[in-house]
Amino acid sequence: MMRSMFILILAALGAPAALAEDDPSGIWEFRTEIADKGCAISGVMTIDPLVPGESVRNCQFVSAETCGPDDPEPTSMEQSCRIIQQGEFYLIRSKVNQSRTPGRGIEYYMADNFTIRSTSASTMDGTWYDEMFADHVKFWRSRGGASS
Repeated sequence: MMRSMFILILAALGAPAALAEDDPSGIWEFRTEIADKGCAISGVMTIDPLVPGESVRNCQFVSAETCGPDDPEPTSMEQSCRIIQQGEFYLIRSKVNQSRTPGRGIEYYMADNFTIRSTSASTMDGTWYDEMFADHVKFWRSRGGASS
């Protein structure tokens, strides 16, 4: 499983140049289907504008994970994150802050991390991963548009 994560990350790093160089600040929705785990994760992420003179920007999101018919209720977690840009890629590293699902603590939920790139002014794609799994992820600007 870790091997598939590294293959996906390497494939993303070898991807062609981004189609649009734009500021990722704003509100984004995302979704990934984790084939090896049989789960799906979706959420809404707010990416803060880059502070002049800083190289890291902050973000926060709420994720909802569902895992097949045996787990119909999503496990929802609040996460904070930091974004570092490396070339055309945004490396998003997250920390689980709080559970929004009654009876489910954060101790068994692995933070959702991403390596993504812009594909247009309103879409990004790349790799979602945690400590054990990885798969493709798509981001799109929330219907409300960018917020800066």
